[in-house]
Amino acid sequence: MKHIRILAAAAAAAMLASCAPAAERGGSDKIQVYTSFYAMYDLTRMIAGDRADVYNICPAGTEPHDFEPTAAEMARLTEADVFIYSGMSMEPWTDSVTETLSDSGVIAAETSADVPNVTENYDPHVWLDPENAYAQMEAIADALTAADPDNGGYYAERLGECREKTEKLDGDYKAAAESFASHVIITSHEAYMNLCDAYGLIQMGINGVDNADDPTPTRMAEIEDFIETNGVGYIFTEPLSSSSIVDTIAADTGCGVLVLDPFEGSAEDKDYFTVMYENLEALKTALS
Repeated sequence: MKHIRILAAAAAAAMLASCAPAAERGGSDKIQVYTSFYAMYDLTRMIAGDRADVYNICPAGTEPHDFEPTAAEMARLTEADVFIYSGMSMEPWTDSVTETLSDSGVIAAETSADVPNVTENYDPHVWLDPENAYAQMEAIADALTAADPDNGGYYAERLGECREKTEKLDGDYKAAAESFASHVIITSHEAYMNLCDAYGLIQMGINGVDNADDPTPTRMAEIEDFIETNGVGYIFTEPLSSSSIVDTIAADTGCGVLVLDPFEGSAEDKDYFTVMYENLEALKTALS
């Protein structure tokens, strides 16, 4: 079984809430599953199908690096059967969640714990490598099965369907990468090391991996000089980030601007495979 931990709560009330039958806790006989942010929500609903109620804690369209759950959202977690999160400090607030829920009987899956490809710079956006995304789906399927063994076969079947999709996605990326004329990408933040490692790309990020601080004037000058020296034609922005700095660099260097989505949150309810194929088309435009 993948990395699954049983969290335990100090509060007796929390324990009673989480151990009560699902029908008593929300009017549903399905298991109650909570996810930390959109990527985990989407991967979970792919495996859960119609056999679980899946709720996302970090609102769609919200930057998960900056998100902090409210007390009410924390309280809702005591009603969960399963809590799915990525880990590797992608969601710093989960440390306090696991403390709050310790001893509650909630099954928690830290889905990045067993991914096969971990970058040297500890980039937490592991799902941007399809092999890692599938490993996270395996951890999710294990957690759902632990909470709902009667539907274990159903979750395994849906996991198998995702295996076929991730293998095709990986193959399509590899085929495209072989034809790229350039392998350098300029990104709004350093979220793509897992993607780059998988397909032989080199990333230069305007902001760091946590997307917290704007670049200094010196960093801006370095990026613009690199773009001009290496004939870079496009800069990548993101759906959840301000494009003002990207727009400034693009105006200074004559670069075009394209979207590369790290799949941290989606205001349009897009699924993982849709976003990854949109990213592939953007990479083809920029690098072919």
